[in-house]
Amino acid sequence: MSAPLPSLEEAAQRDSRQRKVLNVVLVIVVLVAIIGLYRLTPTQQDIQQPVAVKGIVGKAVKTPRFELTVRGVQVSKKLRVPRSAPDRDSLSDFVVVDAIVKATREPIHLNKVSIKAADGTLYLGANRAGLNETDLTGFEFAPDIPAHGSFVVEMPADQLPGAVLQVMEKSIFNDLEPQATIPLGVEKDQLDGLRKDVAILTAADES
Repeated sequence: MSAPLPSLEEAAQRDSRQRKVLNVVLVIVVLVAIIGLYRLTPTQQDIQQPVAVKGIVGKAVKTPRFELTVRGVQVSKKLRVPRSAPDRDSLSDFVVVDAIVKATREPIHLNKVSIKAADGTLYLGANRAGLNETDLTGFEFAPDIPAHGSFVVEMPADQLPGAVLQVMEKSIFNDLEPQATIPLGVEKDQLDGLRKDVAILTAADES
């Protein structure tokens, strides 16, 4: 015997269940599409961020207005500034980044220096007496003449693994401005080798 045909009421109930399932699936698909579009769409903050020009330690990072080469890093609780006494002490650490900078178009200053830790914490260049006269942030770079010196950032040394040096010409109104972005390449097991009793800052000069 053949199976009995479903009644009109049963067929209507089955169609109603199918429509409900289809509606639920369509709602899920639309929500997934909206979430994906939201994540891919740049925010106003994204649009206004500086433009990272990425590089590596030991090689020149070339931005439109300057070139920057990071040569090494030293860490200490004490900092010796040329022609200034006594040594500076830190409850954290002084991170001294040895670097060479060359302006490529016209005289410039590098007014914004920071180190971004792996957890996103941003540490700005140290603001200590005498630094603005000796480190690279207080130096005027002449076009096509390399200058050797250091950047100094005060931060916990244990935040250095995975940290990135960020250097810009402008300290404000720097939307879409190029930012030299250089991973310092420091591993946790290298920290002891980078530590000095006193970090001696060499005054910036043209070489």
